[in-house]
Amino acid sequence: MSEAQKAYDALSALPKVSELAKLAAASLCDPTRAPFSDADAIEIARVDLGLSREDGETPFGNAITVLERGPEDAAEKALVEALAAHAIAESPPRGEESESTHARDLLRLGARFGLDAFPLVDRALGDGALELWEAVGEAVRRADALKSGSGRAEAIVGAAALASATSDAARVIRKKLSSQVRDPLLVRIVGDGDAGTGSSEGERRLEGELTEGVRSPLRTTLLAVSGLLFAISVLRILGALALVYRRPAEVLVTKSGVRVRAKTMLLGRMLRETDTHIATPALVRASREVRYPRMGLYAGLFALAIGSYVGLSTFVDGIRAASPSMLLAGLVIVALGIALDFALGAVRSGAKGKCLVLFEPEKGQRVCVAGVDPKSADLALGLLRGR
Repeated sequence: MSEAQKAYDALSALPKVSELAKLAAASLCDPTRAPFSDADAIEIARVDLGLSREDGETPFGNAITVLERGPEDAAEKALVEALAAHAIAESPPRGEESESTHARDLLRLGARFGLDAFPLVDRALGDGALELWEAVGEAVRRADALKSGSGRAEAIVGAAALASATSDAARVIRKKLSSQVRDPLLVRIVGDGDAGTGSSEGERRLEGELTEGVRSPLRTTLLAVSGLLFAISVLRILGALALVYRRPAEVLVTKSGVRVRAKTMLLGRMLRETDTHIATPALVRASREVRYPRMGLYAGLFALAIGSYVGLSTFVDGIRAASPSMLLAGLVIVALGIALDFALGAVRSGAKGKCLVLFEPEKGQRVCVAGVDPKSADLALGLLRGR
């Protein structure tokens, strides 16, 4: 893990990380003035945000002090880069104008002040990073089309950021860009990115979302019939939408084993971080699911629920049972639970062309990571098998 990533995590653990992110935005993302040039303005903003000096203390230095005077060593430089990433995470891009503004801010920090926050973009924004990478790619294209010195330094920084990024989102933009730019230097930079994995020859990196994994057919059926599947699905939707509940994970696969680093995020703040190691000799199973997994099971359950609803409603109309509505409502809940669970799991990943990767050790809990690129998953699993 890089120093900037460690600094990002250190900031995430602070109680007032949100206020620090806003202070960083005021210092680093103002195009009308250079960063670290107005200590008095930072002091006023600090007071307005209700921050004390102690609120900015980290193992990498005091965030407030560094924003006032600028970094003086490598640790403080990593802290400033992490603060810039938190500033973007605090106010994620919404719409084309916002995306362009965030991209310009990061490119300006990199080209003019030597502050590279791009390696933290995917961690800060998660799935929302694609739009920002697209804005970076567009900035590079514009500078290349102008064929002048204006913006060329920013274009080089943007091309280098895309070339070194490991996420699927950045790789998609880089591949498009490699066939669009004409500047020889930009062509070399974006063409030097690893063709498919963002990893070295002896290792593969995967990114996705930690999940409970695949339920057995019996468990899925029991949960559906009891109505719990519906309740679980509704809670998952509420958690994702209202509480921004996420569990991003990064998997490092080598011939010697698997390492899975995952976080539990709630409302943009980290609640817990786990680091799981599974040595290759202790690995019982390593596999990935095909697109739309368990489709046959869900189709059968859904057909059973709908068929029961139609048949039972006809039966009830015939015999005029005492309380048919409760029975019918129960079957509707069963059907909705099955449909929601399938949509949240198989359809959501399959429609995006993603898959689920499973690592099962001899002892301990298995690890499942969803939303993984299938080609990257196959390469990683092939590395474990010695291919």
